[in-house]
Order: sequence, then structure tokens, then C-alpha cells
Amino acid sequence: MKIAFIIPTYNDEKNLLQLLSKVESIFLDSAYKLEFFIINDGSTNEFNVVNYIKNSTQINLKNNEGNQKAISIGLKHLNDRNENFEYIFIMDSDGEDDPNYLLKLLEKAKKFNNQKIIFASRLRRTEGFIFNLFYFFYKIIFYVLTGHKINFGNYSCIPSNHLKKIYDLPMIDFHFSAPIIKSNIPISSIPCNKGKRYSGKSSMKFTKFLIHAMKSLSVFYEEVLTRFLIFSFIGILINILFIVCIFFIKFFSENIVLGWSSNMVLGLTIIITILAFMFFASLIMLINKNTFYDQRTQRNKYTFYINDIITK
Repeated sequence: MKIAFIIPTYNDEKNLLQLLSKVESIFLDSAYKLEFFIINDGSTNEFNVVNYIKNSTQINLKNNEGNQKAISIGLKHLNDRNENFEYIFIMDSDGEDDPNYLLKLLEKAKKFNNQKIIFASRLRRTEGFIFNLFYFFYKIIFYVLTGHKINFGNYSCIPSNHLKKIYDLPMIDFHFSAPIIKSNIPISSIPCNKGKRYSGKSSMKFTKFLIHAMKSLSVFYEEVLTRFLIFSFIGILINILFIVCIFFIKFFSENIVLGWSSNMVLGLTIIITILAFMFFASLIMLINKNTFYDQRTQRNKYTFYINDIITK
């Protein structure tokens, strides 16, 4: 029985080697044969992991494409290899995806008879208060705009029967987890504390997190635009109702209305104009939804990004 590990990395050979050593020690007494697929995402440092790790394949990309693209390239390469892997793990190379949870992820996948992809949900994060606060609001916004919950990243255990379904998903090279959520492929999760980097500082700065969050929402652009359409329409109706109430009170009620009524009407009219713009903009983008990025035109071109492949 074989397990494949797809691990994107960028200028992080030291941490990667420590991670791989830890993974090998965890599976030391198991019957599984491990194979590592290291996606070298255009590292500028000297990089040659296959000299140190047996049963490894190093896929060197021409340029730094980002770990989401790197993961999709690894998935497509693995599919083209057409080997009999029972499970595929997706991990980052720095140790923050704690390998101590690998066996628990595997156990959960077996519990569901390999019918679900198992993600490692974040139980405790190591970032500061501000980052965690924004992450909390991001999860709320994501749920409100898409109708789905998201509390996990790339760290996952994929039964091999789901590989063909995943690697061919639209926008899988844009964001890994969001297209899987949207596809309604069965998923589950286990709570995992985020590990600490073995060395160095995390590359996940606030700006990168914000970009990553926007990418996840863009995968659900139809759902997001539809909700903007609904929210803006409801907002327009509510504001019109307020204006009608102000006019009714002013002209048909015996109550004395102070001079603020005209200012209120003006303010509400401005709000209606903004909401109307949001409404029609959302409507136009939904009508022209085929102008959005479509991964399907790029599916068979992943080899373009690969400089060379080294196998040991």
C-alpha cells in the first residue's frame, strides 16, 4: 500500500528535510510505502532534496507560482503517473502542518470508507491577536457570502478515488480548498493545532492572507454576486420604505417633524443610489459570468510551468 505526499516549498529546504524525516519516523512501523512529491516553487536557493530522501520526486517549477498553483501541478503530475496510491496527503513544508496528525487524518478517512476528503481544521493558531481577529471575521464573511463554512487550509488526506475529481476542478490552481467545498465532494475534518515552524519566520503576512481570502471568495463568485444582488435589493426596499414613512409623517401626520426630514431623505436617496449601483453591477456580472477566469482552458497545460523533474 502506497501513500503519496504532495509538498510545495519555496526556499525552505532545511525545514522540508526536517518535516520529511518526521513523517518517515511516524510511518516507520506501518505497512505503507511513502513517496514524496516535492514541488520546488521556483526557489532561488540551491535545492536538491532527492539526494537526501529516498522515494522522492522533485518537480522544479520555472518560476514562483505560489503554493496553490504548485499543489495543483503536483496533483496533475500524480494523476498522469497513474500509480496505485491509496492516499494522498497535502502538506506545507515548514512544519506548521503538524505531522503528528497524519495518522489521525488517515484513521478518519478509513472511518468513512474513503468516501470523504479529510481536512485538518484549525483548533489553535499561532499568529497574533490582530491576525486571529481578522481570520475570525473572514470566516463569518465567507459563510454569509457563500453559505459555506471554511476553517481549514491545504493540510488534508485525500483518498485516491477522489484524485480525478479534484485535479480537474475549475480554479483548483487558484485556491485549493474552496473549489473542493464548492464541488460538494464529501469532506470532513479533525481539529488540529497549528504547529510551529521548525525555523525561520512564517511567510503568511497579513497582505498574503487577505489575497488568499479574496481568492477563496472569488471561487464562489456566483454565490457572492447573488447575495450582493439580494442584499442590495432588500436594502433599496427598506430605504424606500423609510422615505415613504418620512413623507407620510411630514404631510399626513399631526406630529411635528423637525427640519431633519429633508436631510434624512437626501441621505437615504444616496444610500439607495449606492445600493442600486451594487444591484445592477452584480446583475451584469452574473449575466456575463463566462468572462470570469475558467481553469478548464488551462487543465492540460500544467507541464508548461515545469522546468524539470528529478526522481530518486
